Parts: sequence; C-alpha cells; structure tokens
Amino acid sequence: MDDDLKRIAARVRTWRNDARLTLQQLGDRSGVSASTIHKIENLQTVPTIAVLLKVAHGLGRRPSELLAEVEAGEQVSILRRDDRPRAQFGDGGEIEHLIGMIPRSQLDIWRLRLEPGIGVGMPGTEAWQFHGEVALIVEEGAIEAMIGSETYAIDRGDSLHFDPSLPHRWFAANGKPALVLVAALLPDRMQSGLATRIARAVMDRDDPFCLNAPL
Repeated sequence: MDDDLKRIAARVRTWRNDARLTLQQLGDRSGVSASTIHKIENLQTVPTIAVLLKVAHGLGRRPSELLAEVEAGEQVSILRRDDRPRAQFGDGGEIEHLIGMIPRSQLDIWRLRLEPGIGVGMPGTEAWQFHGEVALIVEEGAIEAMIGSETYAIDRGDSLHFDPSLPHRWFAANGKPALVLVAALLPDRMQSGLATRIARAVMDRDDPFCLNAPL
C-alpha cells in the first residue's frame, strides 16, 4: 500500500507540474479541494477511489494511468533505425540491437553479421543453455546449428525455432559470412548481461563484444 501511495503521489505532483497547474487550478478542474490535492502529493491522506477519479480527470489522464504499476508511456518503446546500438565482436562480425526495451519484457531481437565459423557457442567453447525461447531467420548465407545431439543446416530464407534449455551452438557455415535475425525470450539476468556488454562495446571499441563470454 505504501508503494502504491508513493507512486500515486509522485504522479499527481509530476503531472500537475508538467501541466503547469497550481494546486488551486487543479482543484478547480477536478472538483477536489487544493488542500486535499496537497495532502495526496505529500502522503498526508489516503485518497478514496472517487477522489482519484476526479484528480485523474482534472489532469486529463486515464484513471488506469494513475493506478498502474508502470506508466503507459513506459510500456511503449520506439527505437529509430539510425539509433540502433551496434557493436563489433573482434573481427568476427557485428551485433545490432533492433528493439527498445519495455518493463518486464523478456523479448529481444538482434541482427548478427557473422564471419565464417563465427557464432554462438562455437566449437571449442561451452555450448549455450538457458530457459527461454529462440528463433533464427537466415537472411544471407547459411548457418550450422547443433541442438542437443542433432545438427541442422539452415540456409538463406530458412528459420529455426528451438528450446534453448537444450545445449546448443550455431555459427556461419560453408566458409561464407551469414546475416541472421535472432528473436529470443531470455531470462532477466541474461538479457541484462547482454545489454550491458553491448553497451560497453558500443562505448569502448577496444573492448569488443564476445558472443562466448560468460554472462
């Protein structure tokens, strides 16, 4: 309850200031006294639902926005084409982050440009394994994927959808570069680890991203 009240208080104050409304002006708009609004903003009262509905109306906001755990604006993320983070991983290619993140989402999408033999869990390194979901679409070239005890050849235009709780590795095959679109549902720890490493590699060209570094 305390966290809910703090969130409501902060939003009422922030939205009122953004609208450049005094307490009295918001009171006139909402039909709630200025003193009550002041008490809401300063956690000096527990407002009734009826009062919150009036305050939300006076602020030009939906009541659901006032009560939601996450603000509506935070649930939408736009990543412009020219703003996509891109990072090199040594001489092996490039990773491009294709979507912005929203709270509690486990979905992530990247495009990987891979030199021959480069990929995830390459031979000689530990295979990847985690809870989630992965889909690969080969846009150019081809990849070889080893999932569990099976090996799959995935050519241009083909897709591969698999359960990553199985040990897996995949890389650009046939001695040629590959362009691969990757969509995945990742555990929070892994998602944040990848995002941190990509950001670090974007900022520091001397610290290239490594697909096989531990998360």
